[in-house]
Amino acid sequence: MRRDLTFALAVLLAAPQVARAQQRPDVRFKVEPWPDGVVVAGAVAAAAVPLAFPNSFAHATCEPCDPAALWGLDRATIGPLHGSISLASWGTLGLEAALGTAFLAGTRRGQGTAAFVGDATVIAEAVSLTAAATEWTKVLVHRPRPYLYLPGATGVPTADDGRSFPSGHASIAFSAAAAFASVLHRRGIAGRHKVEIALLFAAATVTSALRVAAHEHFPTDVLAGAALGFGIGWTVPSLHPTIP
Repeated sequence: MRRDLTFALAVLLAAPQVARAQQRPDVRFKVEPWPDGVVVAGAVAAAAVPLAFPNSFAHATCEPCDPAALWGLDRATIGPLHGSISLASWGTLGLEAALGTAFLAGTRRGQGTAAFVGDATVIAEAVSLTAAATEWTKVLVHRPRPYLYLPGATGVPTADDGRSFPSGHASIAFSAAAAFASVLHRRGIAGRHKVEIALLFAAATVTSALRVAAHEHFPTDVLAGAALGFGIGWTVPSLHPTIP
């Protein structure tokens, strides 16, 4: 009986050390020119095609468009484009990228450049795949932007005006934040970096809110973009092979 109690006590005392050992914060992702470099390059190229040849693919052309076709949530956000707010959304997106890079480098301090590059490549895969999925979904849905529903809307809308769904800012922002969290989760250290993860998701949320405030997007555009970005951002690192 005493031997059993001693063994049980030893197991309980050793459990935290075992858990920390299983975390493997030094785990590295297996990154190679093929397929990783090809995936990133291919996804970037795929995302760029509708942007480089905007009029070759479907886009909404109504102006003014009929607000009766909108959900009530979206109808309430129709308004003129606010360029300064739109510019601010680019600023918060850039800030998130800078913070994410700094945070990621901090988690690999003392582990060498290759480890950081591996993490960054996996995140780049997630973000580039998100960008490709977003741009082609825009083409498939070809939804007008909010300012095209104004009664006085006139002129000829551009292809970009007619591709509002989903929000690219929201999808990219949430993909980057989710990929960062997924990489750290895969390494078993997400719990140590809750503040950094929260800050990145906060920046993504602010970016999305600014897109609605600028009347660049409807609320459902940014919600769809956030869901798409989060899904791809979390999944890619969770499935990516690691070095044994």
